[in-house]
Amino acid sequence: MGLKYSDLVNYSQLDPVKRKALQVFSSTFKNPERLQIKVAPVGETAAVLDLLDYDFMLAFNVEDLGTKNLIADEMYRESREKGESRAERYYRYIGEDTVAMSVTDLVAVGADPIAYADAIAAGDSGWFNDVARSRALLEGYRAAADKAGCAIPQGETPTLSGIVYPETLDLVGSSVGMIRPKERFTYGQRIAVGDAIYGLPSGGICANGLSKARAIAERLKEGYFTKLHGGKTLGEELLKPTPIYVRLIMEMFEAGVDVHYISPITGHGWRKIARARFPFTYVVEDVPKPPPVFSSLIGWGKEISVDVSDEENYQVWNMGVFITIIAPKQDEDRLAEACAKRKVKLFKLGHVEKGERQVVIKPKKIVYKE
Repeated sequence: MGLKYSDLVNYSQLDPVKRKALQVFSSTFKNPERLQIKVAPVGETAAVLDLLDYDFMLAFNVEDLGTKNLIADEMYRESREKGESRAERYYRYIGEDTVAMSVTDLVAVGADPIAYADAIAAGDSGWFNDVARSRALLEGYRAAADKAGCAIPQGETPTLSGIVYPETLDLVGSSVGMIRPKERFTYGQRIAVGDAIYGLPSGGICANGLSKARAIAERLKEGYFTKLHGGKTLGEELLKPTPIYVRLIMEMFEAGVDVHYISPITGHGWRKIARARFPFTYVVEDVPKPPPVFSSLIGWGKEISVDVSDEENYQVWNMGVFITIIAPKQDEDRLAEACAKRKVKLFKLGHVEKGERQVVIKPKKIVYKE
């Protein structure tokens, strides 16, 4: 079948470490109880702390960007070599995507982001000598904070010589948010048979599965400057910003939508629909047409011995859906109205059935067992 994502990023090796970490650290969960703070159920997209004396919870996480900035690095380098102006423009959405990864995981548990802290680690402090490039990166962070409705009051810029390559950055950040009222905390505990599964569009590849997209691009003669239909380059399409749906989802809560679960389609792709650890089968009956960049990647992948089968693609890439929302069918009008106000398309993907914990994508004849 050719090159698979697991040849580049092997979750079968990574996931056991995450589970082991929770096991090792579980004895620490009692430590905050001296302050009347309880660690809520773990294993979701953000950690949640229940402040027993107050009417709200706090949620926080730590997230990194992944390898998306390597695309900007390569396009920046080639543009500079060609003497093109404004090579820094390739970094405009890198900071934005870094924030998006964190605040999206907050809202997935029902939290409204309050603040974000960035850690921009360089292999060589000389990376920041290009002031225009640094400004483009930072402006992306600011734009994301404005879209999410949070502040960026703190950050860190370490130089990690020998750990990070001198021509790139390691981008990580942490955000904290408030769940108020506490009933908005969602980890799948209210999922019920008959619930509907909805989706919000991705618009592009976002910030997951980039290692495989990069592997394909590196095998193309023109690399990231390969032209797509419409005139844009592959690199420009891969750098399209990840949508930030924080305010939209908070508006859904405020409109009275009984949100039962929210799952960003990030690492593990559509398998993430079944992230909640409850015995349900998630049946996808309708699959939206993916954005054109995926068709191009799939076409090239077939030519250069890369596995681009449906089964592989839907567990690596978002294929057009960035967030799934599980809610009662009777709330569809409220969901649709909230989306319409922000001009966001709402996909109706399928429904929830009692059964083995798995995702069944009927149009593609795919079954992902968890």
